[in-house]
Amino acid sequence: MRFIRTLLYIAAADVLALFIGLTLAGSSNPLIRVVSAVCGTGIMVCLIASFALRTSYSDLKNERVTGKRTSPAAAAGMAATASLPGLVSWAVLRMTAGSSFDFYRWHKLINGWFLQVFNLIQPDASSSALTDGQLWTMLPLALVPGAVFAAAYLLGYKGMIKEEK
Repeated sequence: MRFIRTLLYIAAADVLALFIGLTLAGSSNPLIRVVSAVCGTGIMVCLIASFALRTSYSDLKNERVTGKRTSPAAAAGMAATASLPGLVSWAVLRMTAGSSFDFYRWHKLINGWFLQVFNLIQPDASSSALTDGQLWTMLPLALVPGAVFAAAYLLGYKGMIKEEK
């Protein structure tokens, strides 16, 4: 259930960020694109961090009630799940680069919080327009949701433990 909730939060962040990104995507003004990129990324960071903090608080509360410590693998699995859609999407994009199948536009939608970042990297919606350097530049972006989850979870978990002492 934890992993399904993680995917649902990722999807919610994607839809919200896409709303902002697509609203501002029509502008050719670079400043508007940068603001849109910051807003889209900020939406993802805030939603995922909030979810991670609530999860860490819930895990700590559960530990107090049951006396059983939550496995660190559960939080690591949730962080990996948060990055999974982006990593799978990037792998498909990498495999189809240079082919007649244009997956780049779908990659932008699957990772809606980075829509404007991708447009800054390569504004063309065609996969054939991507260079190897641009593809490899996009890989670390796929890891950002998992890193945000892991950092927020650890901060919430460690912060609450110190608060108890």
